[in-house]
Amino acid sequence: MSRQHIPLKDITIGIKGWTAKVIVEAKGMSRSSQRSPVKYQRMILRDSEGTKVQATIFESDIDKFSDVLTLYKTYYISNAVVKSILPQHRIAKNDYQWHINSKTVVEEVTEEYSSISVPTYNFVSFSEFSKYINSDAYVDIIGVVIHAYPPREIPTVNGPQKIQELLLVDQELIPKILTMWDQFIENECAAIVKNIKTKPIIAAYRIRIVSFNDGSMSTKGSSTFVINPDIPEATKLRSWCIDNKGQLEQLTLKKSYVGSSSSAIKAPPSHEIIEQTTFWLQAKISIPHSNQKYWYMACNKCYRRTNIDYKQTFDCVHCAEKQSTAMPRCLLEVQLSDKTGALIATLFGENAEKFICCSAETLMQNSTEVFHISNLFYLFISKIIGIISLL
Repeated sequence: MSRQHIPLKDITIGIKGWTAKVIVEAKGMSRSSQRSPVKYQRMILRDSEGTKVQATIFESDIDKFSDVLTLYKTYYISNAVVKSILPQHRIAKNDYQWHINSKTVVEEVTEEYSSISVPTYNFVSFSEFSKYINSDAYVDIIGVVIHAYPPREIPTVNGPQKIQELLLVDQELIPKILTMWDQFIENECAAIVKNIKTKPIIAAYRIRIVSFNDGSMSTKGSSTFVINPDIPEATKLRSWCIDNKGQLEQLTLKKSYVGSSSSAIKAPPSHEIIEQTTFWLQAKISIPHSNQKYWYMACNKCYRRTNIDYKQTFDCVHCAEKQSTAMPRCLLEVQLSDKTGALIATLFGENAEKFICCSAETLMQNSTEVFHISNLFYLFISKIIGIISLL
């Protein structure tokens, strides 16, 4: 039967005896914290007014709720622990988060009294990826997985890290690579690979678009996945897959996801790869595409990305520095080329500013918002690139 409940917007620290009616809009698999072995599972809950809250379950409580809090189902929830959440940790527009534990009461709402609609999504098509390359924007995508590549280890600024790449296509028959990092390989990717012969459909939320292969996808810590979701977009895509089975097989065999430039330097066999070291290169530097972000907001101590506003002080979760300041930092994708071929590289900080003859603060001031770049900014950048090409 229907129960008394209050809107999520009214649930704050100190409110007692509340009950909320929410639908599970997104739910990740359990994983371990980066800085400790503590396991957690995160989800997004939404009420009928559209307000969302981030909820987390820890350790042994994860098993307790494994058969409840199912995606797209509606529940009455009470007695969760309400805590404030720092801006850099938010994945829902809410100043508060919930910790669901053994004392939390969760009761499924029968269909008769479930008045909260299943979420609708604004999936970004693969042909639109160029708008989001190396930006701060997160996107939601849906696609069919037609191939999985073996896991491998790559060098990064934070040391060796494990990745696994999946080949996806959408209804435009555009193949794109999705790179899964670290624990996503052990959890979500393992589940996808297990069903790879069926060509599973995945909906991915909060994904970043990077410049590799003219725009590919990469997971972030807050990314979530649903395999074969029960939503209209997935039903339509499954029907399309059946009608285009032959073309999907050809895409896999041709490896047509690889960049079209014939001058691109191909990776050597694994036994010929030299251990990570430093080289000097003599090459021509050019800007392969102008629709880049060119800067990002960073901690002024460790230079890692942050969502904190310009010149605001904060405690950095990456370098553990107190009173760090959010400052723009230049980031520029370039192409290095000589008579043997070409490769893509990334310039950061002062090196990028020297090449583009412009400071990160000037770039920031000439762009409109964090997630959107105006036509005037493109004109500003075009003038800079035009000057560089004349040098």
